[in-house]
Amino acid sequence: MRLKVISPSNARLKIARSLLSRTGILRHGLFLMEGPRFVSDYLSRGTPEWIFISEEASPLAAAAVEETVRRNIDVLEIPGKLFAGISNTETSQGITAVCPLPSVNIDDIPREGVFLLLDGISDPGNMGAIIRSAAAFGCTAIIAGKAGCCPFTPKVTRAAAGMNSTVPVIFDTDLAAFMESNSDVIEFIGADASGGEIDRLHGIDGTLGLVIGSEAHGISEDTGKHLSGRVAIPMAGGVESLNAAVSASILLFETYKHLGPVFLKGGTG
Repeated sequence: MRLKVISPSNARLKIARSLLSRTGILRHGLFLMEGPRFVSDYLSRGTPEWIFISEEASPLAAAAVEETVRRNIDVLEIPGKLFAGISNTETSQGITAVCPLPSVNIDDIPREGVFLLLDGISDPGNMGAIIRSAAAFGCTAIIAGKAGCCPFTPKVTRAAAGMNSTVPVIFDTDLAAFMESNSDVIEFIGADASGGEIDRLHGIDGTLGLVIGSEAHGISEDTGKHLSGRVAIPMAGGVESLNAAVSASILLFETYKHLGPVFLKGGTG
């Protein structure tokens, strides 16, 4: 159904505004997916609760809405000024889907392939780029600690190209406790500029837990206690470190390249 909304006090509009923050996402169990391409991709694998479209939406956004109408998903048409209050982009194309937060039980995930553990990643751009790489290289799951940013804020979703709804993402996790309880089935290796040769990743026999530390402080002391080793990415002289997202992507590619799509869940080679 297509509905016209002009009041800023509309209940669903108020919910959407709250989804710009971690608190609102957790309270409502919803997150925002903005942009015609991301919304269209999401529609191919899931069903939004409802969709907002701006009166000033682009032709691409208008085309994406037609599919939602055919599927009996409510489309709320709102003035551009109201849409700006739920948009997180400077040049919005005028469409945002309100999507259910994926329900993932960490105990139901098979202990196989590669688990990517994020220990304090606080920059949404880094978080999103890491999630996108994790999806590209077939990670079994992403486990984000309590200290980092929420993996479902609009900035993260945009940087992840919507891939946070395709790979299992568990957040606000006690990483040290998870590592301790899974040490018999997962080998945990940390990314560290002072670590050993990257070849350490090539000979993993079983399930790998790759740990990426925070941009500012690296891997925390509590998490570090449960590592069986650390690896460093070789770099030219004069360069001390890489961006967290770049580091994660390189290490995931190295793992994928050597262990291959048979080992990594979802890989196609």
